[in-house]
Amino acid sequence: MANRFFDYKEHLEQEEDPNDETLPKKWESKYLNFHFEKITNLQEDLTRLPTPGESFFLQTEGAFNAFTFIPLIARSTPIKELFASTYSINKRVTEAIIEMHDKGMIEQVTLLISDSMIKRNPVTIDNLMAMAKTRPNVKVLYAWVHAKVCLLKTHDFHFIIEGSGNWSENAQYEQYLFANDKGLYDFRMQLFTTSKLKKY
Repeated sequence: MANRFFDYKEHLEQEEDPNDETLPKKWESKYLNFHFEKITNLQEDLTRLPTPGESFFLQTEGAFNAFTFIPLIARSTPIKELFASTYSINKRVTEAIIEMHDKGMIEQVTLLISDSMIKRNPVTIDNLMAMAKTRPNVKVLYAWVHAKVCLLKTHDFHFIIEGSGNWSENAQYEQYLFANDKGLYDFRMQLFTTSKLKKY
């Protein structure tokens, strides 16, 4: 039976020339594109953004909001599109997103929020919906979602941030993947295009 993810035969050992000192093509630069870091303060510890095809695997040792990645990217490059899914979001974050949008730092915003937030935190949701209503480039969607994925498209890059942290208060220890990869960006976009949405 064919495996839809990969063909194991492609990974069998190939006969190699003992005099050839070059790496096999499939191994070239693969490890170099992955970096592992423990971070306490995102702004201080993350000294650069990932380049195309590069991924940072991050583990926090200090509590910070997952939203913190957004201004970090916006300081380097304007954001054309922001798509974010979260189980939980607080009022400070929603107001900060709208402020960044109003200042032209983010052109378009789409938030996919757990529908349970409507009952768990109605004040935040009502405030967010009122702000979104007057801004045609801000969309708020609801679904039975627990995914924490953020997609940011700039003029040159496709950033993906995903991990355990919500856009509210988080624990001291969280994990994140911070990548710059169009293929992964397109794959994760399916969360926003194929999810079964619920009415507000």
